[in-house]
Amino acid sequence: MGEIEVAGIIKLLGVVGLIVFLIRKKWNLGYIMIFASLLLGILFRLRVKDIILNVVLAIIDSMTLKLFGIIVLVFLLSGVLRKIESLRDIVDSLQKLVKDHRLILAFIPAFLGLIPMPAGAMFSAPMVNEVASRMNLQAEEKTFINYWFRHIWELIWPLYPSIILFSALLEVEIREIVKVQFPLTIALFIIGLVWEQRNIKRNIIENTNRKDVLFNRKDVFLNMKKLFLGTWPILLIAVFVLFVKLDFLISLSIVILSLILLNRSKIKVKDVKDIIKSDLDLNILFLIAGIMIFQRMLGATGIIIIIPEFFTGLGIPRLVVLFIIPFLVGILTGISSATVGICFPVLLPFMVLQNEVNLNYAMFAFVGAYIGMMISPVHLCLVVTKDYFKADLAKIYKLLALPLLIIILFAFILVMVNA
Repeated sequence: MGEIEVAGIIKLLGVVGLIVFLIRKKWNLGYIMIFASLLLGILFRLRVKDIILNVVLAIIDSMTLKLFGIIVLVFLLSGVLRKIESLRDIVDSLQKLVKDHRLILAFIPAFLGLIPMPAGAMFSAPMVNEVASRMNLQAEEKTFINYWFRHIWELIWPLYPSIILFSALLEVEIREIVKVQFPLTIALFIIGLVWEQRNIKRNIIENTNRKDVLFNRKDVFLNMKKLFLGTWPILLIAVFVLFVKLDFLISLSIVILSLILLNRSKIKVKDVKDIIKSDLDLNILFLIAGIMIFQRMLGATGIIIIIPEFFTGLGIPRLVVLFIIPFLVGILTGISSATVGICFPVLLPFMVLQNEVNLNYAMFAFVGAYIGMMISPVHLCLVVTKDYFKADLAKIYKLLALPLLIIILFAFILVMVNA
């Protein structure tokens, strides 16, 4: 490899090192990515007008604008569901329909996990605690259940910014990502249920009064109806995207508009404005902009072309590179979308096989990001859940260790079999 190529790699590693340093200093991730993008342009001696042009083109790119729209609508959907009290109705109906508390414990964070939000595990923690308080569970066990089931959808659910970014950066349809990564979500769910079966005793609500039994039997239909009315918006999005193959932005818009029209007595125009004003996190929009600018600047510098040659020359296996880099960045950021945005543009050449993106390699990189995020001490869901239940972090890690190792092994097997 020539001196120019080595110098280019050193410059890139310097920029990545600066990103890591600034993350540790708790800078805003969006600002970090924009700053890193500009620094890339300067280090690779792009003309000022070319740097400005690439920044502008990245921001006005149709994919960037689409991502902005999707993020805004995801936050709006979350706020509308909270406003019409759908989530509370779901918990109430479940407690009347399901007698085994272990299933309720799994379902509550799993269902609420379909609604991405910062520190979202805190949203389900009080509901999990209400059920778990009857079962004498330790704080760490409550934390594990709430945290684990909350994140089983992270690898496939189209509402998550990480999946949206995955699709945009690799230019593949979300449904194709779902096909490849769906077995991992099934594995996460099964592992969680097995853990519950092994560690938590079955707890059944006893009905000693025969009149109560008869009442409950008559009440089943009403509670099923209540459960459906609470869950249909999320389920409809899945149907639109995965089966009808409708554009995700359109699917979100239809469902939100339907929710507002069907709940006109509870949702006014002012409420929608208030939800956008209070719930929308502008930092995420800055992060999306920063990631898209970074990706474009990498392409403009030409450095992305020589990355595979560099690592191949060092003798580092492809799968090791694909897993370790997202894993380390995931630990540092605690945010899967940030990790995907930072790593995937750099790792894209390692995901290409026979001139096209191999989604199994991409999946393995995503698993690295996921595992890193799950054990990150700066992951908000872990921090807020631990604090809420007053749990010991070291004990939580002990509970997470084996299940996460199983997921890594399973992902490795899937890559070896399918790649």
